Amino acid sequence: MKDRLSTRELLRRRNMEMPDYTCVCCIQQMDESSTHLFIHCPFAQSFWGLFGLLVDQDDAFATLEQFKIQLHVPFFMEIIIVMSWCIWMQRNDFIFRGIQLTQDACWQHFKKEFALVIRRANPRKKPLMSSWLEVFV
Repeated sequence: MKDRLSTRELLRRRNMEMPDYTCVCCIQQMDESSTHLFIHCPFAQSFWGLFGLLVDQDDAFATLEQFKIQLHVPFFMEIIIVMSWCIWMQRNDFIFRGIQLTQDACWQHFKKEFALVIRRANPRKKPLMSSWLEVFV
């Protein structure tokens, strides 16, 4: 959210020449900014939708606040961070390894990463986190 990831929009602002600066995860022909990639891109929105999260804000911080309200769990930030990481990794797998973007691959990656987060979590939160994840399995 602090615009430090090397999205295509950031690379353009740093004068890096690329053949295209649009998002590779969708067909909207939108510049790949972090806000587009993680919030407004149809690929990201469908992934957020797996958890019942709706994006109805243009502002990234307002959207995160909405996610917090919609998730209604004390570990909402862990969910948002892992989901964003999975979207980023799917994007990178497509760009650098030619692996097709799929919701299933993103979902499998999320389950694996979130299970690791649960292992490192506060012992009081572990049962709640595990039961939250099991609802979607």
